[in-house]
This record gives sequence, C-alpha cells and structure tokens, in this order.
Amino acid sequence: MSISIIMPAFKLEGIIFDNILKVIKVVKELTSSYEIIIIDDGSPDNTYDAAIKASELDNRVIVLRHSENRGKGQAFITGYKHSRGDVIVLLDADLDIPPQQMILLLKALEEADIAITDKWHPQSKILTTTKRRIVSRVFNLLTRILVGLKFRDTQTGCKAFRREALENIIPLLTVKGYAFDVELLLAAKEQGYKVAEVPAYHTIKLKGEVNLKGTLSMLADLLRIAYNHRVRKLYSIKKHNPSSTLKHTRSFNISGA
Repeated sequence: MSISIIMPAFKLEGIIFDNILKVIKVVKELTSSYEIIIIDDGSPDNTYDAAIKASELDNRVIVLRHSENRGKGQAFITGYKHSRGDVIVLLDADLDIPPQQMILLLKALEEADIAITDKWHPQSKILTTTKRRIVSRVFNLLTRILVGLKFRDTQTGCKAFRREALENIIPLLTVKGYAFDVELLLAAKEQGYKVAEVPAYHTIKLKGEVNLKGTLSMLADLLRIAYNHRVRKLYSIKKHNPSSTLKHTRSFNISGA
C-alpha cells in the first residue's frame, strides 16, 4: 500500500519544518512507500522556504505553492492532483491532530472507503476553548439541518481516503474554503461510499480561534452546498455504483489501534 499525505499549510514558518519531520517519523513506521505533499497556500511568511528545507532531508517530501491564498479545499485538491498513493491522507500541517492519528484511520480503511477523525466521539480527547466548542457544535447542527449529514464532526483536519473514492468525488466539488469537508462528505454519502468515524488517537489541541469573517464565510459556503444538494441535485450524479449503501461505522475504538 502506498500512502500520499497531503498537508495544506498557511503561515506556519515557525513550526512547519519540525512538523514535517514528525510526520516522516510516523509514516516510516507504516510503510516505505509514501510521499508527503506540502501545499503552501499563499503564505505571506517563509512557510515555503522552511518546508523546502525539510524536503532536502527526504526526497519523498514534495513542496508546492499557491501564489495566493485559495483555501484549504483548493490546497487539498492541488495536492491530490500531484499525488500517486493508493491511500490519500489529509492532515492539517499545524498538527493540532497528532500524526499518530493516521494509524487508526488506515486501520479503519480496511472496512471503509473513507475514514474521518471525530473529535466529539465519546472516546476522543480534546482540549479547546468554550467558544470554539460552541461554534463547532452550532456549525454541525446547521450542517445536519441544511444538508442532512449525520456525522458528529465534519471539520477535523485528519481524514483518509481510498484513491478510487476521491477520483469520483473530487469532480463534484465546488467549495474551496473550510466548508470543503462538508461538501466532500456529502458527495461521498450521495455516491454511496462507506465512511468510518474514528475517535482521536491522542489528545487534539485546537489552538486557533474562530473569527467573524471566517465563520460567515463558512456559513455562506454551507448555504451554497445546501443549494447544490437540495435544488441542483449536484452530488446525486452517480459516479460510483456501490454493492451496499453507505454506513456510519462507529465501532472503532482506541484499544483497537
């Protein structure tokens, strides 16, 4: 099995070098066939240069750069288009989610097409502010109401995909910002893919704070996704003919890692 780890990055010059080395250490324990694709999403600092220095230590680290900030979703798509792995992992480059989480996600892919980290799983460990917790819960409620997704958590930045699933889902996507995850999972649901929800392997430490501009942007994207789903039926255009319907797999637990 070959693994492509895609790490969108924005303004991380102080930590990106060390974070890449941490990911290399973990993935080497999983397979010798890997690549780590860093996408500097138009950072105004030296994120790109710091990532390049890390790539000089391992030629399986590929560093790409957007000339301007285009959003996490577009950064992931750019990385996907340059990837070659049988399994694609999305991992936020700030490593709020420790890279060891990939171990549990890859195990979940033995029974699923897509595996997502669920920070609100009863077994998950999470440290965050009350404000961010409330905003996350409200966004999840709106997601359930507007587009019908029943996942407890769509946004946590550590997910894994079988390549064949992404090949069918990516062409359906229209949102490039942080609501990108919602659209991706909705398209997966409509295409009939099996998604596993996995608890956090180690403690998630969400350090970034939400802001009004970002929140409004996510809500606008969510409304666009709802329109595409409810009115245009965009995600129902079948690209995949599964032998069984999608299931939410909740049986994974930390002791099984």
